[in-house]
Amino acid sequence: MERPQPGQSATSKPLMLFEVWYKRIKYFFVGIFVIILLVFSLAFGLLFGFFMSMTTHSENITDAHLRALVLKVPGDEQINYKKKDFLQQYDASLNPLLVGPESVNALIPKALVASEDSLYYKHDGILPKALLRAIFQDIFRTEASSGGSTITQQVIKNQVLNNEKTYNRKANEIVLALKLERIMSKEEIMYIYLNIVPFGRDYNGDNITGIASASYSLFGKPPSDVNLPEAAYLIGLVQSPYTYTPYYEDGTLKKDSDLEISLRRQHYVLWRMKVEGVITEKEFHKAEQYNIKAHLMTKRP
Repeated sequence: MERPQPGQSATSKPLMLFEVWYKRIKYFFVGIFVIILLVFSLAFGLLFGFFMSMTTHSENITDAHLRALVLKVPGDEQINYKKKDFLQQYDASLNPLLVGPESVNALIPKALVASEDSLYYKHDGILPKALLRAIFQDIFRTEASSGGSTITQQVIKNQVLNNEKTYNRKANEIVLALKLERIMSKEEIMYIYLNIVPFGRDYNGDNITGIASASYSLFGKPPSDVNLPEAAYLIGLVQSPYTYTPYYEDGTLKKDSDLEISLRRQHYVLWRMKVEGVITEKEFHKAEQYNIKAHLMTKRP
């Protein structure tokens, strides 16, 4: 029988030692991975259970009840919501402050989507990435704040829930937004939003609600007649109506330095419209030169 050569014995020991430590390290990391996986699974289960407990009421709201809650628009007493064409009824309404697609310049909803919810026609009511980003910003109290709400969620917040900044309200908002997208069309949700969203103050210092009221109050014309820079200015107001409103509480027009913040917001809306391909570079620059202040309504002397 042959004896192992001395060189072979010296080489095999390091290899055996390496194999032993390799297995130990491998099993250690596999064990750590399994533990982490179990912890995440448990945390996800607890969060899911907590989410479900918060949204029990919203889950129990029927489609018909949700639709009735959303369709509460000022001045809609003559509208028959049992008919499916309520947007056409808006356009035919004797109330000039209640508007549908034919009563609004197409630039207005385009400006809204471009600046507030660019994926509006693609999502199902919520944007998971935006929600996660908003939660991260809230947890870590970051200075930068980007809203996680879609147009659909804002309709739910304004029509069904409230403005409380709580996780409970946000959870219910998510559930109801997903449900609303199943029972109403994108166009219907869009015009409900445009008819109920606040736009700040008018030249009398009164609060204004709805795109028609805002158009008449700020520019003295119906929303079908506003031009591109005026449409962008109106839509710029919806993010923070009482910050961007061009009027002080008594209705007087703000001085130039205070008006500048709303003009910057208008330019942002125009820029987003250009980025989204809604307007051309030439239209963008021409709209930026428009003197909004000269066209704003003021109190008569």
